[in-house]
Amino acid sequence: MTGDSRRNAENRFDVVVCGGGPVGLSMTYLLGRAGLRVAMFEKRPSTTTLPKGQYLHASTAEFFRQWGVWDLLADAGWETEDANGQGFYVNVANGPVAEIRAIEGTHEDYVKKWEAHSPVFPRKIPASDYEAAIRRRAESWANASLHFNTQVTDVEQLEDGVRLTVEDVPSKTMRGVVARYVVACDGAHSFIRSRLGTGQDHGPTFGNQVLVEFRAELDDTLGKDGFFHSFILNPRYAGWFGSKHPGNGLWRYSFRHDEETPPVREVLLERIRGALGMPHLPIEIIQTYRFDYSTGLLRNWREKNVLFAGDAAHWHSPWGGFGMNSGIQDANNLAWKLELVLKGKAAETLLDSYQEERKSKALITVKSATYNSLHYQAIAEAARVGEGALFAQGRISAEAQLFLSQRTIPHGDNAVLHTGYQLGTVYRSRAIVGNGETAPAPDLVEYVETTVPGVRAPHAWLSRQATGERTSTIDLWGRRFVLVGHDMPDYWKAAATDVADALDIELPAIPVGADAAYRPLDSKFERLYAARLGDVVLVRPDGFVGAKLCAPDKTTAVRLLLDAMQSILGIAASAKNPEIEALA
Repeated sequence: MTGDSRRNAENRFDVVVCGGGPVGLSMTYLLGRAGLRVAMFEKRPSTTTLPKGQYLHASTAEFFRQWGVWDLLADAGWETEDANGQGFYVNVANGPVAEIRAIEGTHEDYVKKWEAHSPVFPRKIPASDYEAAIRRRAESWANASLHFNTQVTDVEQLEDGVRLTVEDVPSKTMRGVVARYVVACDGAHSFIRSRLGTGQDHGPTFGNQVLVEFRAELDDTLGKDGFFHSFILNPRYAGWFGSKHPGNGLWRYSFRHDEETPPVREVLLERIRGALGMPHLPIEIIQTYRFDYSTGLLRNWREKNVLFAGDAAHWHSPWGGFGMNSGIQDANNLAWKLELVLKGKAAETLLDSYQEERKSKALITVKSATYNSLHYQAIAEAARVGEGALFAQGRISAEAQLFLSQRTIPHGDNAVLHTGYQLGTVYRSRAIVGNGETAPAPDLVEYVETTVPGVRAPHAWLSRQATGERTSTIDLWGRRFVLVGHDMPDYWKAAATDVADALDIELPAIPVGADAAYRPLDSKFERLYAARLGDVVLVRPDGFVGAKLCAPDKTTAVRLLLDAMQSILGIAASAKNPEIEALA
């Protein structure tokens, strides 16, 4: 091989991922696990050190469990009791005047509540920890290369791929890279979107925010109430405090500031002390950041061979912790589709189902994040009306306290946890085979468990017969299609083998029952996965129900399963594939 041909080979990939945040890292991990040649380019020197993106949803935690990331985070993040909801203060020294608790009781009570819905639970974990953990898993694949300190400076669509120019930031050297597909995960200010995106729909801009990390002795004041966020009502010091970082021991204070330059140190100290109500508290300011929050949605999530995910496709305020979580859901939805298309197992039209499925969820996400931001602002602003003593004496009236208490009640418990949002996603697309059942309407609060095609295949506790180990249905999928059923007839296992051989894909059939490899630990699995004798559920690689089938014999089972798989993959029986034609 000549030097030129070697360089060309080194710079050709199946997929290039632009952006090395949690979405880009997750995409790189999933594509690397699939055996594809993938390169990730990120202009930052490493994963984030910023104090952001701390709310890990249960649905994302389930992926982390499947990927081996959950175990890497066992000792990371805040204790449940130290990151419990939001408090409202005139100033911290005078104590809270209203509160929203996400949970009541202990961490054990919290885990028990979620056990019915998931093998894992939402947690507060710094972005620096979970990004480093995903990176560690992504780097375990020899076919995945992660390039930090490398910025994409140009992108060009080709007939059958994409050409990018990338720059090594320290040396300023440039090189060309070619990929069959590019996935833009490069954030709310996406360079790829600015070059190739065709139309955006915008919502409100929330202005610029300054966030200060500082060190101070506040465990017995700000820390004693255990709130994750503490809102300050005094207009002079309006903003919020974040609970102490579990790793570096720093506190956070954020407030709106529309000027380009952050306030000087003396102004920051006066503001923090005023919000705390502690004018002489020793404070060491460590770092100051400036952020801006806007709202928008990309109209087309695919431009030929370039696809958009995470904040590059939908961007919004951080209230609700939707950003990182929804972006990782994007990656989990798209990666298996890219894999099957690139390996020739599915038609390219399968990629169109990505936008069909995820844009609907993104619409809910941007609306929910916008509502949260404006609603919390509205509660605080309404509470301040007529409260002259806030300025003069740092006090708030009994009427204002009553107002706050009444208005925050609807935002406690499930409304804060967003159980419905986290677990109740419903997909409708060409990659879902309907059976006449109606899926529950998506809801932020309530989660309705079902196996209607298009929903997340629900969690149920099982026992592995060989070892007695307790496991979740969630552990059975995540890499391939799976056929699962209660007391599954043998003909379904034979049908799965025949269809898998004909399509050249992995399609294990996993029976659950008293005499099977897995047995249910309660009645939940049978209730959800086996309404009728002969029922089976086809679960896609992303953990969503692709089809629900029922057959009395092998011939019918093969036909139904083949039809479902061909529909999902976008392929048809053809003389070019005698095995498929023979089964069809």
